[in-house]
Amino acid sequence: MPHRFDLRSFAPGDRADAIREQSQSLNGRIEVGLPPDPAQLRAVAVTTALRSVEVADISWNLTGLRRSPGPLSDDVEPQVFLAIQESGVSRVTQGGREAELRPGGLVLLETAKSYSISFHGSIRTAAVRIPTRTLGLPSTLLDRSTAVLLRPDLPVVDAVTAFFARLVRGQEALGAGEADLLAQPSVELVRALVTTGLGREDLAREPLHLTLPQRVLAYARLHLAEHDLSAARIAAAHHVSVRHLYLTLSRAGIPLGEWIKTERLEECKRELAAPASRYVTIEAIAHRWGFGTAAHFSRAFRAAYGMSPSEWRRRANEIPDPR
Repeated sequence: MPHRFDLRSFAPGDRADAIREQSQSLNGRIEVGLPPDPAQLRAVAVTTALRSVEVADISWNLTGLRRSPGPLSDDVEPQVFLAIQESGVSRVTQGGREAELRPGGLVLLETAKSYSISFHGSIRTAAVRIPTRTLGLPSTLLDRSTAVLLRPDLPVVDAVTAFFARLVRGQEALGAGEADLLAQPSVELVRALVTTGLGREDLAREPLHLTLPQRVLAYARLHLAEHDLSAARIAAAHHVSVRHLYLTLSRAGIPLGEWIKTERLEECKRELAAPASRYVTIEAIAHRWGFGTAAHFSRAFRAAYGMSPSEWRRRANEIPDPR
């Protein structure tokens, strides 16, 4: 379940303290740069936990963040922070390196070490936080990977950007089970990024291959209601051939077409049972979740659940049979 932090829920006079407290709870001892006019201060963050991994959609107009050398607070765990710039411009400095982050850019930081970020204009960022211990990478590798702007044309960078940007945008659609399933692929993809930042794309290929099934299912889940969702579209979005897509999913025991149909049926079943949808036609619900015709949907529903959609709706809502 996503957690939403919005400064608009605080009184104007409390907002500066609220954003400082929020930032320090995540990053430990950190200085927060605010706009000259406190009344203009804006910040919204929507965050979802995937086990120990956190993904967030962050929008704000802070002027900067700065962490000086020194120990973290006892209650703040060292993390690797991945930022994908959606809008605005940021300048990130760590380890003697500086990276200018523009829309589409991606960079890594270590929150336990000193760094500074300056923001120019309103910023929107897709952010990922992973405990350093969870990544399990030598500190010497991380030292060389932070504040390095990674080339967007590299396959692993493109895959990571697409995966996390979609994940952040689709937080509301994630169920608890899906959140758990996406935790390990998230870790593996960030590990792949570190090796890519060191110029070792060859080491990144295996994590990219191993996480393909989970990335494909996450993509399909987020686009489940779209009628043009197909193997060709999914393969193109992940830069693989349709043949390679089917082969990889087959080895993972995932029949793509059946998986999509089952997920769509489950969404229809859930919506048919919802009191808020009681007066929405069955045909409209079926169409909303990607079924072309009411007849096709009814046949698929009966085959899956042993009853018609109207029978399920009556039982779920305890509506008497009109006959």
